[in-house]
Amino acid sequence: MRLLFTLSLLIISISIFAQEAQYSIAALPSNLTNNANSVLLDEKIEIDITKDDRMIYENHRAIMVLNKKGNRDLDAYAHYDDDAKVKDIEAWVYDAMGNEIEHFKERDFRDISASDGISIYNDDRVLYLDYTPTAYPYTLVFESKTESNSTAFIPRWLPIGEYYTSTKKSEFIVKFNPTNKPRVLKMNLEGYDISISETPEAFICTAENMEAIRYEDFSPSRRNILPKVKFALNKFYLKGVPGYGKDWKEFGAWMDRQLLTGVSDLPPATILKAKQLADNETTNIGKAKKIYEYLQNKVRYISVQIGIGGWKPMLAEDVDKLSYGDCKALTNYTKALLDIVGVPSYYTVLYAGEDEVDFNPDFATIEGNHVILGVPDGDDIIWLECTSQDTPFGYGGNFSDDRDVLIVTPEGGKIVHTKTYTYKENTQENVATVNVNPSGALQADFKGISQGLQYDDKYRFDNLDADDLEKRFKKRWGHINGFSIENIKLKNNKEDISFTENLNINVPNYCSFIGNDLLFGLNIFTQSVTVPPRFPDRKQKLQIAEGFTETDTVKINIADVLSIDSLPEPVSIENKFGSYSFSVEKNSENTIEYRRTFILKKGTFPASDYRKYRTFLRKVSKLDQSKILLKQNT
Repeated sequence: MRLLFTLSLLIISISIFAQEAQYSIAALPSNLTNNANSVLLDEKIEIDITKDDRMIYENHRAIMVLNKKGNRDLDAYAHYDDDAKVKDIEAWVYDAMGNEIEHFKERDFRDISASDGISIYNDDRVLYLDYTPTAYPYTLVFESKTESNSTAFIPRWLPIGEYYTSTKKSEFIVKFNPTNKPRVLKMNLEGYDISISETPEAFICTAENMEAIRYEDFSPSRRNILPKVKFALNKFYLKGVPGYGKDWKEFGAWMDRQLLTGVSDLPPATILKAKQLADNETTNIGKAKKIYEYLQNKVRYISVQIGIGGWKPMLAEDVDKLSYGDCKALTNYTKALLDIVGVPSYYTVLYAGEDEVDFNPDFATIEGNHVILGVPDGDDIIWLECTSQDTPFGYGGNFSDDRDVLIVTPEGGKIVHTKTYTYKENTQENVATVNVNPSGALQADFKGISQGLQYDDKYRFDNLDADDLEKRFKKRWGHINGFSIENIKLKNNKEDISFTENLNINVPNYCSFIGNDLLFGLNIFTQSVTVPPRFPDRKQKLQIAEGFTETDTVKINIADVLSIDSLPEPVSIENKFGSYSFSVEKNSENTIEYRRTFILKKGTFPASDYRKYRTFLRKVSKLDQSKILLKQNT
């Protein structure tokens, strides 16, 4: 008996020692701390989708936090709603030597709404651990188990979830029914110690010794950099509703049949109103413009996210009565109005935002964070943002441009590409007449015309009050000290999608003095270039996310008591990234004209090109600082 007791103590001691060693900073390989704020020591995720209408998710996660920035990588939370329940949740904290210092049970987790801040009602909630450490490094071990009646959203495997975090070991297991085997999409796995094996009833994914990835300016989206594996079922359940989608055609047909059927009826008075609006229009686009204008004047955006309503639009007749809805509801409402006047349109799902995230054409699954409407126009599609009360007809800006999206058609789902704005379309044209007096003050009559994605930055200016508008100008021309603006005239041409600014600008101390002479900066209005940091050992590709063309033509009148010392020679630079040119010409004894054109082209380039790109921007920035000397006549 004594021997058994001694052996039991020995086994317990060995177990405790092994755990302490596992969570000790001394046991951590040095390569995993390079560029790292945290280290994922041990992760094991098991997902059971052996039943079509139930998913069990078990998560074990041990992460060592090396510094304050690493706290954001804890991910010690579990979502739940009316469809998903948290069955178990617990956490432990260990010090730098691997000794347990705290233990948290479900009652210690905060239970809050997972509201998106814009939904009028949202049934999503989250249990999360609000932990404040007293010392670094420390290790947090988190365990949870949830059960859901939805199998439409199988969690994806992210063995590296963020920049500046490394992974010692990660394991991801998906158990499935062989009659409903999930499809698999593998992304960005090259160069890592990752293996994906398969049995008749499970996928097993493992990763080890993955060093942290640092963020590098002008890189592609992290979605296109970090390793990831996605899973999707051909037959799934969404909030208890059966769904199908082996490909986008079938998936779109299911959406049309299950989510978009029975939600388009409108009251007789509204039907009559729609017909009256389109009565005098002879083209589909003309009719669509009238309906879109009616929409913008009638409704406002408010989100409702509860049950399958998070994916199924609310009834069009309810939108008509309440005059509000989310993106799904307002898009469906607009589609219903267009149906009344005989204009075809496509309910369209996408990832919206400045990052251009594509739907994969070969991997159908529930995707997206937004819905817009596509109106066919010959071989093109005009895209309508139905949640905005001030966006011009057919203009999506960088919120929805240049990405693969899903349109729902009578034939099923199709992947199409939204409009791409080129550098020739994204233009900022500035024309000004400037007077310079002997005190160094500057008065300017300025006119700026913005189009394409440049319009996106300014077309809401005419909705701002005087204080907010002043803040925008102060930020835009932060390189000019102490200026004031008078006689502001703004024109938002929604038909041509062009925004015009006419301003009178006064700068009391624009020039700097060198003795009695003045130093005058030629580029007054477009100091837009920032030189990015060096990355001597760059790993990621160079991505220029947006192309544009900037032109400045400035007529400069100089007071008679001043004379121009000399003018710089014209400069012209052209390369794969774009081009830059500037010149200064003397029109008369006291009048010169400054011309500047800067073109940047959108594109993705090898990492080795980053140094050349940085050199190009550095040259542009230096040339933009060009000055001339104005001498006092004696």
